[in-house]
Amino acid sequence: MGKLEKIALFVALAPALVAQTDKPPNVTSVAAAGSVAKFGYTNSYFKLSILAPSATVKLNPLVNASGGRARLVQVLSDGKSWDETYTFAVLADALENYHPPLESTTIYVRSIRHNLEKEGLSTVKEEFPVTIAGIQFTGAILQEQTPEGRKYFRGMYSTFLNGYALSFDVEGASQAKLTEMLAHMVVFPKH
Repeated sequence: MGKLEKIALFVALAPALVAQTDKPPNVTSVAAAGSVAKFGYTNSYFKLSILAPSATVKLNPLVNASGGRARLVQVLSDGKSWDETYTFAVLADALENYHPPLESTTIYVRSIRHNLEKEGLSTVKEEFPVTIAGIQFTGAILQEQTPEGRKYFRGMYSTFLNGYALSFDVEGASQAKLTEMLAHMVVFPKH
């Protein structure tokens, strides 16, 4: 078979090969699908927007290509008072890295919660189902404190989407602040 025949055969089979693998892109490509906009952050791979007009937005502060994990964006509020202060991060973790495969988002979030407990955080609310912008997530809420002794809450919320565990790592002065942020900052297109 000549070189041109091999190329023609590859071109003919390429769509079938792509359809058979149907593997999600690597985390570097997922991170590259994100951008900072005037209103906050958008990621075309997850079809996700985070509205954060009065905040500092840092794009891709951590990408671990070999581990298949990334902190896609870190949002830090420009709030002047303690009650207005928050952080909001979007994380992606490739599901193909888990062997055996993860059975549910509950197991995934529980694992994260246990790791945070080892770091000294205390659990306020164990894994629970929550709908965020029309998408089903599993959440858990923990409490920690600043070196000065001020207590605040940290919520972890995860869903499986497009071959990844997509998570929101949210910190605020109260549980109500976490709920408010999820309700007003996260946008997925209507399904």
